[in-house]
Amino acid sequence: MLVDGQPRVACVTPVGRVAGRDVATLDGLDPVVRDALVEAFDRTAASQCGFCTPGIVVRLAALGRRGHVDDRAVRMALAAHLCRCTGFQPIVEAALGALAGAPLPPPRDATAAAARATLESGTAQGAGPAVVRGLAPFADDTAPSDAAVALGATREGYVLAGSFSEARARAGVRQGRNSTVALSHPVAVPSGAFDLVLQTTWVEPAYLEPDASWCAPRGTPASPSANAGDFGAKARSAIAQDVVRARWTREAVVLRGTKRPPLALGLRADGTGVVRLARTPGSEPVDPLVEAVRRCAPAVVVEVVDVAGPRVGTTHRGAAVAEVLAALAVLAAGADGVCRVTAPSGGRAAVAVRDGAISVELDAGAPLCAATVRSYAIGAVHQAYSMVTTEGIAVDRDGTPVDLTIRSFGVTPARAVPPVEVAVAASSTDPVPAGPAVFAATLAAVWLAEGAGPRWPTRR
Repeated sequence: MLVDGQPRVACVTPVGRVAGRDVATLDGLDPVVRDALVEAFDRTAASQCGFCTPGIVVRLAALGRRGHVDDRAVRMALAAHLCRCTGFQPIVEAALGALAGAPLPPPRDATAAAARATLESGTAQGAGPAVVRGLAPFADDTAPSDAAVALGATREGYVLAGSFSEARARAGVRQGRNSTVALSHPVAVPSGAFDLVLQTTWVEPAYLEPDASWCAPRGTPASPSANAGDFGAKARSAIAQDVVRARWTREAVVLRGTKRPPLALGLRADGTGVVRLARTPGSEPVDPLVEAVRRCAPAVVVEVVDVAGPRVGTTHRGAAVAEVLAALAVLAAGADGVCRVTAPSGGRAAVAVRDGAISVELDAGAPLCAATVRSYAIGAVHQAYSMVTTEGIAVDRDGTPVDLTIRSFGVTPARAVPPVEVAVAASSTDPVPAGPAVFAATLAAVWLAEGAGPRWPTRR
């Protein structure tokens, strides 16, 4: 929001500090500037789920008032924001188009854009100016205003009240903290002679909209995924099993939400080897991941290892499979450093890191909407780059997460994301998701560029 024309983060600004001052949200912006930004965001597909977009638009409108707008100024302005969907680059391109006159792609066809978005996210997802403005139907927005509420603020249980503010007061909610605990790699590398080894750590999905759902008695719970934007991590969110208007705090999301399963692997140049996959108490059965790895790498032995830690999930983007495909791509990479992956879903990608930029060539069948498939590819690049280099959360000796703020997850910020160049193959074949192949190929290319060391993240 803008307070007396200056951008402020609404969720950490006490109401007392704005008493008697001019406060503006997206709807209060200069309509000419707002509409230009909204159109630019739509053209570049700089908004996917849309949850974070209104705040970013407000921030950029404030930046435009200061006059000089360039790539660096936009990335610095985004320092207080996180967009997990787009990888930031489409946002930067939209800002430069709306505020600095840079060229923009043509308007998107809303139907084609939504079709590609739905294909990539795996659940119904809308596209268009309304999404940019934050008007997508997020789960809690659709609940009756007079519904009783339940707030999950810890690892278990709920606090019931007539409003969320009352529930927060009763729960004694405290802001989460970062820890000084070192990251752990809970799965030991398999024994044997291997050409490539890897250990991964606990990774928080870090989606922006906390889990929320509501349900009428004997009705169907509202989907916590809403307009997507969770990389599959909410597909089986436990919150949808409750029959009230329920919401988790950010801290509860970290404590209760499922994590990407840590693993350790050892592979040989001929594609044989061992993958050891973590399983924790109370987790979903990991059998689907075991079978998925066996299908994509039949020469690899898969072992399941019980460890202490937060619950792991099986629906996260490419869980276990992407890491294995990335390792195989590293082993197969030539002197040019290009890592090639064909995902189980059919998409193909070739990714390389050159001169500080990430180059992507992808074939996802019929693109449907070039801007949209490009945005999803850049988002997959960002997630992969961040996961290899900086992402991870610490847990204590009992396996309880102790990093409870978004800042502590290690997500690469806008100012540190390398430029991404995307070439989309023209194809008339049936459309398939681009994200899984781009994600796995980028994991490989970034890992290779980082020296293919034995642990992710490489820089922590």
